[in-house]
Amino acid sequence: MAFGISTDCLALDSAELYERESPSIWVVSVFDAQGTRFGLGSSVVIGPEELVTNCHVLKSGKSISIRREKVTYGASLVHADVERDLCILRAKGLTAPAAKIAPLAALKVGQKVYAIGAPRGYELTLSDGLLSSLNKDERDRIVRLQTTAPISPGSSGGGLFNTDGQLVGITYLMRTDAQNINFAIPAQWISEVPARSALALQKFRSETASAAPPAMALPPGPPGQGATAYAPARPASGPQGRQLTGAELTSHFMHLGRINAIAPSGVTLWMQVRESGSLDVTNSVSRGYSSGRYRIEPETSQVCLEMANPNFSAMQTCYRLTEADGRYIMRSATSPYYFSYTK
Repeated sequence: MAFGISTDCLALDSAELYERESPSIWVVSVFDAQGTRFGLGSSVVIGPEELVTNCHVLKSGKSISIRREKVTYGASLVHADVERDLCILRAKGLTAPAAKIAPLAALKVGQKVYAIGAPRGYELTLSDGLLSSLNKDERDRIVRLQTTAPISPGSSGGGLFNTDGQLVGITYLMRTDAQNINFAIPAQWISEVPARSALALQKFRSETASAAPPAMALPPGPPGQGATAYAPARPASGPQGRQLTGAELTSHFMHLGRINAIAPSGVTLWMQVRESGSLDVTNSVSRGYSSGRYRIEPETSQVCLEMANPNFSAMQTCYRLTEADGRYIMRSATSPYYFSYTK
C-alpha cells in the first residue's frame, strides 16, 4: 500500500479542496446473502485499488461494492483492525487518486476541517467545521479527533480533511444527544492497519487453539472489542438475589447516574445513565467509547440497550436485573453476557 504523509501547505478554499479531494471518496454498499443492500457508508482511497472505511459499516455483510457517481466496483475486505474500527478494502481496477495523510503531530485544536462523505446516502457531500478537541488517553496519546463538521449516518468511513487537502481523520461517530460533537479516527493510524490486523488474527488463533473451555460452559467465541474479550458462561448457579420488576426496575435504572460496571472479562465499564433515556459507556482499558439509548420494559422486567458503536455489540441486548447484598447483576436474556455494579 502507498501510504503517503504529506507536508505540503496548499491552503485550499472549500471549492478547490472539494474538486481535488472528492475523487478519493467513494460510497460503500453492503449486501446480504440474497444480494439485498442493507448497509451504506463512505470510504477513502489510500492507494492503488485500496480504500479505508469503518469496520462497523461492513458488519454482517456478505458482499461489498463501492460507487462514485455512475462508476461501481466490487470490493473485498483485506485487512481489519476492529479495535480501532478501521478496515481496508480492495477494489480491482480502481484508479482513483489516493488521499495524502496529515501527520498526527500537525493537528491543532481550532484548525478548519472539511468532511466529505455520503451522509444518509447523499453522495459526495461536503461540510465544514473546526477541529474542536484532541481526545487523549491517560498516557496523553491522541485516541480520536473531535470536530464540529456535521456528519450523519452514511458518513462513517468518510474523510476529514484540513485546508491543505490532507486527510486528517476517518469520520465514524456523532453524538445525537448534543450539538456539533462528532468524531473521527486519526488518519495516521491507517498505515498500522495491516500489521495490527495480522497480529489480531495470530492472537485469536493462538488463544482459541490453547483454550480449554470448562465443563458445562459455552466455548469461547472470537475475541470481541470494547466491552469484553469473551462472552463467558453465566455465573455459577446458586443464590441469584431478588429480581427487580415493574416500577422498581424503572425507578432504579432511570436514576442510576454514573456507575462502574464490571464485565465478565474483569474490565471496568464506566457508564453514565440519564433519565432522558440516553447513556454513555467507556471501556477503562481500551478507552473505547459508545453512546447509546436504553428502554425499560416493565411488563417483561427487562432493560434493553442499543449501542451506537458496534465494538460494544456484546452489550446490545436486553437484561434482567437482580440485587443481592447491595450488588446488582444485569444478565442478558438471550446470551451468556452479564455485568455487575454497586450503586
